[in-house]
Amino acid sequence: MGLLVVNPGLWTTVQDLGRPGFREWGVPVGGAFDRRSLALANAFAGNPPDAAGLELTLHGGVFEARCDLGIALAGADMEASIVDPDGGRRSVISPSSTTLKAGERLILGRATAGARTYLAVAGGFGGRSSERPVRAGDFLPAVPSRLHGRRPRPVESAATDPIGEPFRCLPGPDSSSLADSEALWNQPFQVGLRSNRMGLRLEGEPLAVVPEAERLSAPVAPGAIQAAGGRLIVLGVACGTMGGYPHVAQVISADLDRVGQLRSGDGLRFRRVTIDEARRLDRQAREAQRRWSAPITALSRDLFELEFRPEGTPG
Repeated sequence: MGLLVVNPGLWTTVQDLGRPGFREWGVPVGGAFDRRSLALANAFAGNPPDAAGLELTLHGGVFEARCDLGIALAGADMEASIVDPDGGRRSVISPSSTTLKAGERLILGRATAGARTYLAVAGGFGGRSSERPVRAGDFLPAVPSRLHGRRPRPVESAATDPIGEPFRCLPGPDSSSLADSEALWNQPFQVGLRSNRMGLRLEGEPLAVVPEAERLSAPVAPGAIQAAGGRLIVLGVACGTMGGYPHVAQVISADLDRVGQLRSGDGLRFRRVTIDEARRLDRQAREAQRRWSAPITALSRDLFELEFRPEGTPG
């Protein structure tokens, strides 16, 4: 029982919230690139935020239910529809929840805005985060379930806007390596084609870096901005734990989800903030997510229990 991968799309992986706490052993955190969107999809499926879901990048794919499955979508706007065995079709809008009945196929097309969409099922998929993309013929185990069709309120559905505002950053430990310390904050950049979950290569005016006779590798984390040959690289959630390029800035945690929704060609700018401001923004983002996720999850679970309550069981 579960979901059959008919067409895996461009780059689809199983992701949860990663493996924090093992960087000292060289294990990247990994997990969903847009954690907020995975948490929203999981909330609509009645799951905890760290339940494993599918991360679909730029183009979704085709998936067939082998039993009734309550599903939820969130993240980038992606063309989506459900086709039954007789050819009947109904559209699905993200974010929302619905039921994919046994034999029906969920068809996900291209992302029209943003880069990554998340597919959750009630109860979560078996397994944990993996950088191995799913393949045609793979089977993703899941328990039978049904979910009512639900759309969120505006405060819940507000998508992560990758380019609406500058990315807020802290100066990095090697910010003094830039010949012009203000160049990073004063000019626009663009996401290049060579970008993935490990990092995004940026295009723009080259940044001059003060040469060093010898440079030792140092710890890095997702959101680190490195200067390599005058070009910038923004490290993603699958980045390594050490880096040898100058670490000139760090995207704050409150803006990391937006990095995960950038696609090649997107323009972006950076804005410098203080450590106190970064901590305040992180607390605000965490509290906002707690406020909307708890009631959505609770209602989804209540509707699930109502749907599957045996006849004669007290309400």
